[in-house]
Amino acid sequence: MKFFWASAGIWVLCGVVIGLFAVETYHLAGASMFCGACHSMKHVTDRWSMSRHKQFACVECHMPTGSIFTKLAYKAARGTEDLVDEALRDYPATLAISGKGKEIVNGNCLRCHYSTVENIPLARGGGNCVKCHHYLVHGKGPDKGGIPYVEKK
Repeated sequence: MKFFWASAGIWVLCGVVIGLFAVETYHLAGASMFCGACHSMKHVTDRWSMSRHKQFACVECHMPTGSIFTKLAYKAARGTEDLVDEALRDYPATLAISGKGKEIVNGNCLRCHYSTVENIPLARGGGNCVKCHHYLVHGKGPDKGGIPYVEKK
């Protein structure tokens, strides 16, 4: 019987350690420094760090709202795609947001800025914040007539 409780205690301890590791990994993977660690995202996060939205982590705009399961599923799917693209260097010279990504970003724009736009048709649904404010946070790349990217030393 003593062996059973000692064994159960070890498994509980392992479960707690694994759980804490998973939670910490989830939070670290949501940090903007993590997003900017990839070569393809370096110029995007550098421009974000000079914007008026720099106090918000990437995930606050680019992750869906909802349950933790929704967030985990989205993060796992997008993270896997990004990891494969990064590993294979299979990303375009100019990064573009997907249709689903625009939907998420627009929803998050409205979540934060609703009181500013609540009396215009945009807030009633179907609006596209990104259409007019596309370069607000990440700026324009040199290929779009923006400031050339100069890597920080």
